[in-house]
Amino acid sequence: MLSVIYPEVKAPYDEIFKQIVQGIEDEYQGPIKLYPLKSTFSVTDTVQQLDQNNEQMVIALGKSGYQVAKEVYQRKSVAVGALPIQPNGISGVSLLAEPKVLFDSLRLLAPSVKRVAVLHTPANKWLIGRAKAQADQLGLTLLHIEVSDLKNAVAEYDTLLKELDPQTDAIWLPLDPVTANEQVILPKLLEYAWEHNLVLFSSKPEHAKRGALFSMFPNHYELGKGLVFMVERLRSKEIASSVLPMDKMKLAVNLRTAAHLGFAYNTQLRNNFSIVFNK
Repeated sequence: MLSVIYPEVKAPYDEIFKQIVQGIEDEYQGPIKLYPLKSTFSVTDTVQQLDQNNEQMVIALGKSGYQVAKEVYQRKSVAVGALPIQPNGISGVSLLAEPKVLFDSLRLLAPSVKRVAVLHTPANKWLIGRAKAQADQLGLTLLHIEVSDLKNAVAEYDTLLKELDPQTDAIWLPLDPVTANEQVILPKLLEYAWEHNLVLFSSKPEHAKRGALFSMFPNHYELGKGLVFMVERLRSKEIASSVLPMDKMKLAVNLRTAAHLGFAYNTQLRNNFSIVFNK
């Protein structure tokens, strides 16, 4: 039996969890028990239910699911999803995009870029390690700068922008509330990138709409399938506890920004775009 714990949320946000659950149901061959959690749910009661039903494999979604996962992961096979989690002992698939997926799209959409600059906080250091190795494999140079807070990030961006060459450099905005701050950092970088014809791309879905050349958003159905793959292998001890970035992503492209940068994409390439923005 596979247990799936997820929050009950109102439309349209419920569509995310419906798609994940659909992926789980299509991938898993055995019986599945769903545990929808109301906003007033009790972690203790939910854990007791899992124990009484002798549930040994659990997929926990969202913040509510994560609260339950923290209580049972040491004695059950648990995979967490639908959160930007970082390695902390609990296994799961993070909403953070696998850097290689971003870099592959960058090479298609802006082939002149040879170096990628990214600012990150310590929480994302694990992802930057993966990014460095993957960038090397693709022939890209990754310039990564760790910052401690928003003030530090602003100062580092000010220095960085003076050193970048728009012909061959790009800025990557990770899913980081400090270095991709919506109120301070993003408007500043969007304005600079537009004025200096600099490629700016992002791990956050909404940023393409706001003017980044492209961004990524999760394929929730594939996330569900990936969580089944992980929890089954945790149960059979084929893999150790781990957190993996999402490698099944959809691509959003801002065609107005692309045209401004001098990029034109043929029909074959455009067929890879899940969402396009023209303003």
